[in-house]
Amino acid sequence: MKTKKLVTEDNRPRFKVQIDYKTVITVRTMEAVKSWIQRYPAAKLVD
Repeated sequence: MKTKKLVTEDNRPRFKVQIDYKTVITVRTMEAVKSWIQRYPAAKLVD
């Protein structure tokens, strides 16, 4: 049985922001990263 490979043609950058020790969100723009960090001072950008 073959499985289909998910192919995405969306090559926009994605940034991962860790809000707390167990919550990580993915955003697409640096403005969104800045707004999340402003709302949650303990948030940090993750590789």
